[in-house]
Amino acid sequence: MESTTKLKDITVGQQNCKVFARVIRLWDAINTNPRYGNALISIDGILLDEDGCMAQISVPKKFEKQFCGLLSQGSAYIISNVAAIDIRSKSYVYRHQNYMLQFKQDTKVDLLHSRGADIPTLSLDFCPFYQLPQKAIDSKPLLDVIGVICDVGPYDYASQTSQHKFRKTKIRNLEEQTQELVLWGQHGESFDEETVLKKSQEGIVIAIFAGVTATLQRFTGMIQGSSSSATQIYLDLDIPKVQKYRTSYQWKCPTLQKHLPQVKQVSPLEAACKLYTIEEISNLPASSFQGGATFSTTKHVAANFQFHAQCIIYLLKI
Repeated sequence: MESTTKLKDITVGQQNCKVFARVIRLWDAINTNPRYGNALISIDGILLDEDGCMAQISVPKKFEKQFCGLLSQGSAYIISNVAAIDIRSKSYVYRHQNYMLQFKQDTKVDLLHSRGADIPTLSLDFCPFYQLPQKAIDSKPLLDVIGVICDVGPYDYASQTSQHKFRKTKIRNLEEQTQELVLWGQHGESFDEETVLKKSQEGIVIAIFAGVTATLQRFTGMIQGSSSSATQIYLDLDIPKVQKYRTSYQWKCPTLQKHLPQVKQVSPLEAACKLYTIEEISNLPASSFQGGATFSTTKHVAANFQFHAQCIIYLLKI
């Protein structure tokens, strides 16, 4: 039988790789703004081998039906005839290696029932807060972050005229630095706020946000984490890193409170009649400008004098 290749020994360009590993993560890579019906881009996942090395796999959309029933998170496999493709031009992928393993029509997937029992079912590569600015680039590499939850915002609309909803959360590291994360759509809605608030009454709640991206906020200059289709959230996971946080955290336990939604939705016509300050317009999310929007702003520039300007901003879609 042909031997398998370790993940660390694979190089970009190999066409018929054969690997032995466990699928520790699996998700549907989704286009958030599809022009047509099916938003699926690919089925992606993370492999972990016996040496503790990880690599991302990708099943192209055209092979979805062929492979979706053959892959299961947590199972070990021998996967044959996959291609190691360069990820330098890829967005929203992990950078564990300089390649990702892409499935082909002749790829073969063999489920293992006993072999691979020693391979862990989870492995994470945590990005320190201070490295996030380096990750806020156009390719949006996927990251794993960990911290003590210090604030949980409401699941609310992004703006008065937006149909998109999110939840902002904040986590704190062992140096008491705080990082904000925005959980969009289902990730914000499914976030177990009640459990977090209840657990926080007994002590710190340690959260892991796997598969997030880093974004530089244009007007504030702050780095913000953001969920993606790859995001998975773990609370108080039983792993050494979480245990370290629990024993090493020296700061006061955050007091968490329930926040109610604050954004009152209005129609585009109603929004057009509202007066905004320059600061309010600057803080509006990009979704507020989709399709073109008009905002009025009033600014006091001298005593008893008011300057009124009409700002028309269009978001051009590429």
